Amino acid sequence: MRLDQQIDLMKEDLLAAIQACTRIKSVKDIEHAAPGAPFGPGIQKALEWILALGEKFGFTIKNVDGYAGYIEMGKGDLLGILGHIDVVPEGDGWSVPPYSATIKDGKILGRGALDDKGPSLMVLFAMKAIKDANIPLNMRVRLILGTDEESDWADMDYYSTKEEVPQIGFAPDAEFPVIHAEKGILHLELSKSHATSFPHLVRVKGGERANIVPDLCEVTVKGIADDVIAKKLNDFSFPKGVSCKLHNQDHHEQEIKLTFRGVGAHGSLPQNGKNAILYTLQFLRTLPLAHEEQHILDFILTYPGAGFMGEGFGIALSDEPSGKLSLNLGILEMTSDKVRFVIDIRYPVTFKLDDVFLPIKKIAQSEKLGLKVLTHQEAHHVPKDSALVQSLLKAYADVTGLEPFAFAIGGGTYAKALPQGVAFGPVFPGEPEMVHCADEYISIDNLLITTKVYAQAILNLAADPENR
Repeated sequence: MRLDQQIDLMKEDLLAAIQACTRIKSVKDIEHAAPGAPFGPGIQKALEWILALGEKFGFTIKNVDGYAGYIEMGKGDLLGILGHIDVVPEGDGWSVPPYSATIKDGKILGRGALDDKGPSLMVLFAMKAIKDANIPLNMRVRLILGTDEESDWADMDYYSTKEEVPQIGFAPDAEFPVIHAEKGILHLELSKSHATSFPHLVRVKGGERANIVPDLCEVTVKGIADDVIAKKLNDFSFPKGVSCKLHNQDHHEQEIKLTFRGVGAHGSLPQNGKNAILYTLQFLRTLPLAHEEQHILDFILTYPGAGFMGEGFGIALSDEPSGKLSLNLGILEMTSDKVRFVIDIRYPVTFKLDDVFLPIKKIAQSEKLGLKVLTHQEAHHVPKDSALVQSLLKAYADVTGLEPFAFAIGGGTYAKALPQGVAFGPVFPGEPEMVHCADEYISIDNLLITTKVYAQAILNLAADPENR
């Protein structure tokens, strides 16, 4: 009871901390990288802010050259809790400024409030509650704060060469109750230069990150009358949430610009979004384009664009522990003389890289497309009956009274950075998945209950039974 009381007293401070941290725009900015700020000044500012808070609470802190940081308490073997303070770009469609941390309808809205600043701070406040309640631990509890989780994990690569890597722990960066399996993640770039310049497609550009369902795609065309395009738009049937705006014609250049808007979502859940790139290509295919332009549009729509499970490439794989493969067309850059697109694939845990890569390689070679692996993370799996999973399930059930169960996801978390790591919260069953979406939020009603779950999880893993 004393732990619950400590956490109840923290509500306003926790709320204020999440707001303050969310207001820091910590998007990767390599252009302005510097010593101590390898991913740019915004991420550096957020890391230094949260480390300073940890020091204020009386914990041991360390800034690992700007690549990561940690906040630690206790003695003994190391329990790792891995969060991150970098965020994806804000995108469009917000009802409030994306870094305002606005409180609205019982929620804190802001990029990073849910992914992953809010949960990381809830872990920090859980640690403070344990400290303030004077509950002894028999392990060191280290909250590791990453800075490149949304991109290439260069932060964890650097951290692992400089600091002790925990053998066991969890990442508060997904869903409750416990995620014991994470699919492999593969980002592939396919590209090609055209033999002859496209006569009509001047530019098609959509998407910012492979791991986001793109909500915007911009097009410039020439040599097609604006009344023809307007009629085609009028006749085209877009689903709810998808739209296109026809801009004024540039009469000097004889170019017409169109902006297509869809619905963003996490790249591991492409079915939850409406991909602006795909609807753009479907519309462009109705225009009187040249044969070579039609051909590349058909290729993209037939292969990466055919379904959410890799059906076009013939890689619709599935298994019992983790379910079906997913595929997201995250980036498209097309000009009159070249095309480049990037796909995000999440493959089931019982399969290997070659099961996915080789079929795509064969198709790319037949089309004379360049193929490049941008990033790859192997699948990760901790048995459901392991002590780690069972301890976390018990903490979740004891605090919430909800049914505990372990499951698999397509998203990748820092759990993969640990030999025995799982993802643990903060989204509860039945809640909408707002990660990487406009109006990302964390529920104020859930702040204290989630913090209590994390505190109990730490005790289950790092305290003697009589102190749990």
